[in-house]
Amino acid sequence: MMLSWLELRLCLQGPVGAAVSTDPTEGEDLARKERKRIMELAQSRGMQRGSYPQFDVAVKGQKVVVKFDMPSTCNVSHLIVDLVTHIGLEAEQHGGGSEVLVRAWDSPAARQITLNPPKKNSTGDLYEDGLCVLIFEPLIGSDYSEIEFIKRGSFSLKELEALISALKVAGEKDVKGSSGKGNKNTPRKGSGQRSKHIPSMEKIISDLEAMGVRVYGFDETSSIPMDGTVIWENLAGYEPQKREIEDTILLALQSPEVYDDIARGTRCKFETNRPRAVLFEGPPGTGKTSSARVIAKQAGVPLLYVPLEVVMSKYYGESERLLGSVFSLANDLPDGGIIFLDEVDSFASARDSEMHEVTRRILSVILRQIDGFEQDRRVVVIAATNRKEDLDPALISRFDSIICFGLPDQQTRMEIAAQYAKHLTKSELLQFSSATEEMSGRDIRDVCQQAERHWASKLIRGQVPKDEKGEPSLPPIDEYVSCAEQRRKSWPDRTRWTSRSPALKLA
Repeated sequence: MMLSWLELRLCLQGPVGAAVSTDPTEGEDLARKERKRIMELAQSRGMQRGSYPQFDVAVKGQKVVVKFDMPSTCNVSHLIVDLVTHIGLEAEQHGGGSEVLVRAWDSPAARQITLNPPKKNSTGDLYEDGLCVLIFEPLIGSDYSEIEFIKRGSFSLKELEALISALKVAGEKDVKGSSGKGNKNTPRKGSGQRSKHIPSMEKIISDLEAMGVRVYGFDETSSIPMDGTVIWENLAGYEPQKREIEDTILLALQSPEVYDDIARGTRCKFETNRPRAVLFEGPPGTGKTSSARVIAKQAGVPLLYVPLEVVMSKYYGESERLLGSVFSLANDLPDGGIIFLDEVDSFASARDSEMHEVTRRILSVILRQIDGFEQDRRVVVIAATNRKEDLDPALISRFDSIICFGLPDQQTRMEIAAQYAKHLTKSELLQFSSATEEMSGRDIRDVCQQAERHWASKLIRGQVPKDEKGEPSLPPIDEYVSCAEQRRKSWPDRTRWTSRSPALKLA
C-alpha cells in the first residue's frame, strides 16, 4: 500500500534530476554504488557497524530509494528536527531556522509525512525538487516506523550528509521516551492481518539471555559492541587459523557487498558466496571460543553463545523449539550476529539406530536452519567440537570451512607463557614451554595462575623473602615448572591430541 502511494506521488512531482536507466543491471550497479558511498561516509564519520540501523538501497522505477527502520529507542522528534536542519532552506523570516515543504496523510492504518527541501524559481516562489524524505508510521501490524530517502539519480554529498545524520540519530537511545509515556513504538492492538514484528535490539538480547544464551559484544548502555580486550593479539600463535578466519568469515561480515559483487559477476543465477556455517575443531582450551569472540568484536555484531544445557530439555519438543527460537531471534538482529554452538557433537552426532530421538530432532533443526538462512542476513553459525568424527555427515557437509585448532607448538607455548609471565627471561620461557608440552593454551594459563597463587601464599606465610626494595617478589621459573608437573599428573588420557600445528582443512 505504501509503495503504490509513493510511486504515484513521485510520478506527479515531475522530473527532479538525472534519469535513472530502466536497465535492471544498471539499476543494481547504481544501488551498489550508493550503498558503498553511504558506508564509506558513515565510516569516515566514525560510525561503527551496530551503532545505526541496517538500511536497504534499491532502485524503484526512476528513483533510488534508501530505507531503514526507526528502532523503538529512536527519538522521532529529534530525527525530524535534524532532517529539517540538514535539508531545509534557511528561513529569512520568523526568527531564522530552516524551512521544508511538508505533506501529511492520516488514515486508520498509518500516518505518513514527507519532507521536501524547497528551492526558489526565477519568480521567487518555492517549488519541490530533488530529494524527498518519507516517514511512515503504521498503526496496525509492525511496531516500527520506517524512513525512506528517495532521489532521482545519485545523492549529492549534502543529501548523503542528511542521510548519515538520520542513521546516527536513529541509532541513539531516546532517554525521554524510555519511560513509556507517549511512546509510539508500544505494541498496538488492531484488527486485520499483522505484518511480521521485528523487536528492538535490546528486546532480542533480553529474550536470548532469558533463555540462557550468553551474549558477548553488546553493551546495553550504548547499543554498540564493546570489550577492547577481545583482540587477536591476546590469542598467541595460530597465525594460519587467524588468516583463514579473516578470509572466510570476518571480511565477509565486514564487507558483504564485495563478496556479493563477485558472486553476481561469476554466476548465472545470483547466490551468495558468504559462509553460513563454519566448524572449529580441536581439543578444549585451544582458542575456539576466543576466536569466535574476536570475530564478533571486529565485525561489530553480537556473539550468541549457546551452551548445551540451554538446548537440552526433558520435555518433548522443547529442545528443538528452544534452538529454533535462538535462530529466529538471531535472524532479527539488525546487523546480523554469530551463533556459537559449543560441544555441537553432544546434540548433532551421527544419525544411527542408537541415536536418541531428542538428538535426532535437534540435528534436523540445525540442518534446516543453516539451509534456510536468508541471503541478505549477516548471520553465521560457528560450531565447536573436539570429536568431529562423531558428527553426522549431513551436518559436516553443511560447513563451508573446517578450521583445526591443534595443541600449541613450542614457539606458541612460549608466546602464551610470555603473556602470563612477562618477568621470565627468554631461556626461562623456553624451559617453561618444554615443561608444558602437549598442554593447551588454557592449561598454560591455569598453570601460571596456580604458580602465582602458590607464590602469594608462600609470601604471606613468610616462607620466601621479598625483593631488594621490600616489595613482594615474583614467582621464579621453578614455581612454574612445579605447577606444570602437578597439572600433568591430574590429566586424563590425552593420547588422541598428540598432533600439533595441523594444516587447515577446507570443506
